[in-house]
Amino acid sequence: MGVFRHNFSTNTCLVYLTDYIKHEIGAGNYVGMVALDVQKAFDCVNHEILCKKLELMGIDSSWFKSYLSDRSQITNVSGISSEMQKVKCGVPQGSLLGPLLYLCYSNDMEISVSCKLILYADDSIILVSGKDPKLLELQLAKELKSVNNWLIENKLSLHPGKCEAIIFCSKRKSKLVSNFTVKFNDTSITAKSNIKYSGSVIDQSLSGAENVSNIIKKSNGKLKFLYRHSDVLNSLHSSNSRTCGLCKHFVVLQSGLHSQK
Repeated sequence: MGVFRHNFSTNTCLVYLTDYIKHEIGAGNYVGMVALDVQKAFDCVNHEILCKKLELMGIDSSWFKSYLSDRSQITNVSGISSEMQKVKCGVPQGSLLGPLLYLCYSNDMEISVSCKLILYADDSIILVSGKDPKLLELQLAKELKSVNNWLIENKLSLHPGKCEAIIFCSKRKSKLVSNFTVKFNDTSITAKSNIKYSGSVIDQSLSGAENVSNIIKKSNGKLKFLYRHSDVLNSLHSSNSRTCGLCKHFVVLQSGLHSQK
């Protein structure tokens, strides 16, 4: 778990994840993954359970009990406020302690599974690898059930409809896989060709094509904006020649793109 640690970021998490997947694909394995969606994770943290976990970590929980208890909240819509209600669970969002307390709360989730589990704040994924995709479906279903039991014990809940599944393999092997589906209770989680995790789009073969496509779309949108306002940019040439020179370069590039169409 690299979140909120010095020199660790979403990039660190993604590098760790892709290295693991590439290693397994290199060994001739398929890698099945399910991205978990915990409903209102920060808002549903049970204060009593959290304090017990802090004590097991050797942390005096008396200050945290005071910090979390006797909090109230109201809802205001168009100047009309609801009655004040006591906050019985959850960690304060927008605070420095809130995310750290959630990490302490979810840190022992790994004891509920026998597969690889990657936690990054409230984004969690489970991974299994093997030679047979059908066996991976069964293993992921089993691990999902175990994770769900842990969530229930900790007063949290899984949102099966928002969980996403994907199977990683080489391009050659991807043609041999059809209907990769992970079943959880009455919900079937059908594998997608790509999923978004930690701000990046990951596809089945880790080609990065979807990420490149998204970057090109965003860049084209900004270039088109500059092209439409080229007259205004030219008028600013005398006030800021360096910035305008850079903008002019983008405008010329965009003009070239238009002429090629």
